[in-house]
Formats: sequence, structure tokens, C-alpha cells
Amino acid sequence: MMTFPSTIRTILFDLDGTLVDSAPDLWRATNHVITLRGRSELPLELVRDYVGNGARYLLARGLWGLGATPPEDDPDFEATVTAFLDYYRQHLTDHSFPYPGVVETLETLKRLNCPMAVVTNKPEFLTHLMLDDLDLTRFFPVVVGGDTLAERKPHPLPLHHAISRLQGTAATTVMVGDSETDALAAKNAGCKLILVSHGYNRGEPLEDLHPDGIIHHFNQLIELLGYPQD
Repeated sequence: MMTFPSTIRTILFDLDGTLVDSAPDLWRATNHVITLRGRSELPLELVRDYVGNGARYLLARGLWGLGATPPEDDPDFEATVTAFLDYYRQHLTDHSFPYPGVVETLETLKRLNCPMAVVTNKPEFLTHLMLDDLDLTRFFPVVVGGDTLAERKPHPLPLHHAISRLQGTAATTVMVGDSETDALAAKNAGCKLILVSHGYNRGEPLEDLHPDGIIHHFNQLIELLGYPQD
């Protein structure tokens, strides 16, 4: 396995599909609201492909298919988003868990005093609730949600904001994610990129996103970064 130069000092993590397998609860919440609108329930694997750009895009795809975007001419859509968020908040971590190796890896990075942040397109209040529920808050002094700033990934602003708060630089930061959204955000921000193979990238080859590294289990991250291991 290749290793990164020792200049990497700061790590930014995506949440859904990277740290946490949250698709089962997103799937249930999506089906809850689309059936209220008279649509048929969707299979888990299809909804998994819809995750990554926030609740409004998830629901647009759930209602109208993968290429759909949030409509401007549907008076009921915002009410659907609100109903989704209300239901999802109540069932946020019923079936969602950190991927194998995540907690152990984060504990090692914390012992190494590595500055870490979560940068996600999930609403910030739901991000904090999920991190609290799964006992992950202790690893992340900085959390940037999809509604924290005026822009969200793949815009570079969320990454630059997190890097600044961690007192880092883009050149010494790596983004760890699972999708094209994360890849574009890292490129736009001038960061290195590591992708996880267990995430939500619609089955597309990760190599096509030109990451600096790919890991197939979270416990490979420490070695890839060239950090000392226990």
C-alpha cells in the first residue's frame, strides 16, 4: 500500500457512507414520506444511491428518479422535506452504525493529536445528533453541515472553513469521503483525497474520481497516511 507524505496534518471526514452506514434509516424515512404522497416504496439499494447531496436532493430523487433536482414549482415539496426531517430525526440511528474500524481508527488519530473535522451535506443539527448518539462527538472539535455556511460540498467553502478552524492549511489536509461530491470538494479546495470503498458512490469506479488513495477497510487509513501504529 502506498503511503502519504508525512506533511499531512489535518483530516476532514464525510459522514454518511464514510464514517457511518446511515442508509437504512435514510431509506425508512424516505419511504415514509414518499408513500404519503402516493408513491411506492423504494428498495434500500436504490435509496443508497440517492444519498450524498442532502435531504432535498434525496427526496427529489426518491420521488422522480436519480437525475432529479429539487423542484421550484411543487408547492408540496418543502412540506415533504419538513416531514422527512421530522421523521428522520426521531429515527436517526435506529439502524445506523459506524463502519467496522471507524472508532478504533479515530481513537488512534486522537491519541496522535491529529486535528479532525466532519464536513457533510447533512443538516448540522442532525449531524450533531448522530455524532452524539453514536459517541463520535468526542473526536471532532469542528463540524460543518450542509446548512452551516452559504455553500455546501462540492463547493470548497465548507472544507476551507473547517481547515481554518483547525488552524491547518489545504496543502496539509486530506479529505476522506466516499463519493464524487467529496472528490470534487477536495479538488476544489486543494486538498488530498482518500476514498472508502464501502460508501455511496452509485457503483461507479472510485478510480475514475482520481483519488490519492482508496481504502477497503477503515483500519487501513493509519497506514496509508504513514502515521505510527500501535
